[in-house]
Amino acid sequence: MCARFTLAVPDFAALVAMLEASLGAGAGPARAIDADPKAAARYRPRYNIAPSTVHPVLRAQDGRRALVPATWGFVGRFARGSAGQTLLANARADGARTKPTFREAFAARRCVVPADGFYEWTGPKGARRPTWFHPAGGGLLRMAGLCQPAKDPDTGDVDVRFTILTTEASADVAPVHDRMPVLLDPGDVDLWLGVDGADVDRAEALLRPARPGTLAARPVSPRVNSVGHDDPALLEEVAAEAAAPRAPAPKAAAPKTGGTLPLFDLEGGAGPAVPSGRTSRR
Repeated sequence: MCARFTLAVPDFAALVAMLEASLGAGAGPARAIDADPKAAARYRPRYNIAPSTVHPVLRAQDGRRALVPATWGFVGRFARGSAGQTLLANARADGARTKPTFREAFAARRCVVPADGFYEWTGPKGARRPTWFHPAGGGLLRMAGLCQPAKDPDTGDVDVRFTILTTEASADVAPVHDRMPVLLDPGDVDLWLGVDGADVDRAEALLRPARPGTLAARPVSPRVNSVGHDDPALLEEVAAEAAAPRAPAPKAAAPKTGGTLPLFDLEGGAGPAVPSGRTSRR
C-alpha cells in the first residue's frame, strides 16, 4: 500500500523542470508541461503527505502533459455527504481495469503522481517502525495513479481526485511490506497517460514491481506516524531501535476501593484506558 509519501522539491518551477528533464531524457525530445497556476499557488515542499491532501498530478489534456492540482483519495461510490466519507487512497493494480469504482478512470483518466519517496511500516501494533523508500540515485518517483472528477455533496463544487495504484513489493520493499506503489520509468509515462492515444492493454502491462535496486531504504523517526508532523527532520535517518515507538505499558489494575480509574496511561503514551467517568466497584 501507500498511505504517506513525500515531495520535498523546494519550489513548483523546480518540480516542473525536473519532470520535463526526466521525461525528455527517457522519451525522446522533451515535451513541455502545461502547469496549472492553481497547482503552482498551492505547492510547497511536503514531508508527510496523507490522504485528503491537495497534490500536483500529471495528466494528459488535448494530447499534452498537464500538471494540475488534485485531492488524494477517491470518494467511495456510495458516499452520502461529507461526514463519514471513505477515501480510497490506493487501488490494487490487479483488477483496477475492471472494478466498477476504477474502470472508467483506468480507461480514460490515468495520471502520474510525482514524489521523491514514500513510507511503509513494519513491526507489531503499537510499535510500528517507519521506513522511507526513495530513489537510490536521487531525483523523482513517478507513481501510477487514476483520476476522477468528484462533486462535493455539501457545496456542489467539483474537483479532481486521485488514487495510487499498488502492486506486489519489489525486492527492495519486501522486507518491510508486501505491497508498494507502481513506479513508472520515464519512457513509460506518456504511454501511461495516453498522450499519444489510449492503449489500455499496453498501459496495463506497465503495472509491475520496480526493478531491484531502484529504491533505497532509510529508517526514520516515528514522528512520521502523526500527520501533524510535516518537516525536513522526518527524513533524517535514525537507528532501527529509535524508529520503533515504545509499546504501551500494561494497563494498571483497577483499584479495589472506590475512586476514579486513570483516564490516560501517561507512561505508555496510550489513549484513554477506560471510558471517562467510570469508577470501580466496592
